[in-house]
Amino acid sequence: MTYHHGNLRSALLDRAATVIAEEGIEALSLRALARDLGVSHAAPGRHFKDRADLLAALAAEGHRRMTAALNAAVAAAGDDPVARYNALGREVVAFSMRHPAYFQVTQHPEVERHSDPSLMAARQAFGDTVRAAAAAAQAAGWRPDEDLEALQLFSTAAALGAASVLMRQSKFAGRPTVELLAIAGRVIDLVIPPSLEALRQES
Repeated sequence: MTYHHGNLRSALLDRAATVIAEEGIEALSLRALARDLGVSHAAPGRHFKDRADLLAALAAEGHRRMTAALNAAVAAAGDDPVARYNALGREVVAFSMRHPAYFQVTQHPEVERHSDPSLMAARQAFGDTVRAAAAAAQAAGWRPDEDLEALQLFSTAAALGAASVLMRQSKFAGRPTVELLAIAGRVIDLVIPPSLEALRQES
């Protein structure tokens, strides 16, 4: 792959996402990206001061893309607030399978320590989306006596955890995506009922 013209910053991010998807985050380096794109070793430094800065930019983009995907999934689920929150949880896992590099980098410890303003804003938007959907589901009757912050943390951990386990454990390697999504869907259903009607049937 050779970079000839255009936006080097975007090219670096795109190539970094490809490297992460194919080889993992640990294989990422600015020097290797420069070589892959056919630019000087110093060229990436005009956009990212170091590897951590590049990872923060990737994570910010990952959060933005995931938030957009969650909003679309919630909208597609219809008017049922419980179904909408269930769909949000399922979409977290689906996003991780469609965009493994962006998902991995949003969860990476090196990124968690980064305080880049763009990354913090993207994280906040993601959190706000989840919080709003959780609040609406609770208002409709899902676990009305529980603390909302605890509910959000519990359900977010279930979705992110399911995505991470399905992605990393070798026993799931090579299994069809539709099968993995079905497994994840059952996990989400254990935490968030698939609909308001299902919630009423549980009561």
